[in-house]
Amino acid sequence: MKVGQLGTDSIILAPIAAATTARTSSNLDISDANYVTLRVTLGAELNTNSTNVAISIKESDDTTASNFATFNSSFQRTVDNTAGTIATTHIDTEGRKRYLNVTITPDTTTNGTVISSVSACVFKNIKSTSTTMLGPDVQIG
Repeated sequence: MKVGQLGTDSIILAPIAAATTARTSSNLDISDANYVTLRVTLGAELNTNSTNVAISIKESDDTTASNFATFNSSFQRTVDNTAGTIATTHIDTEGRKRYLNVTITPDTTTNGTVISSVSACVFKNIKSTSTTMLGPDVQIG
């Protein structure tokens, strides 16, 4: 079986046009997951003043909003959305806390709306035939 066939896709932040307001996704349960691919889809900027969108990925052991914390500074980034783009992040979830969430904050200096959404693909019970998880075939554990 191919790795791509083992993932479970979900929308954790539905598409909507938002301006200057931070939007946080639903909590993604990653218990027993090997890894997760998060895709933040951003529409093209409405005007030339709204060119950056901040993306923050946090984790927690429970679903209490105040308990979510940054676990890797490289997952906190700003994406240029001059043209529409998809910001993809791959996360090794083995040994991580149980829940992830994503916060998207459009440029706060203007009221230009940005259409945004977040999807996740969770991979569980994967045993690769190679040590790098890049083998052509995997088996379900």
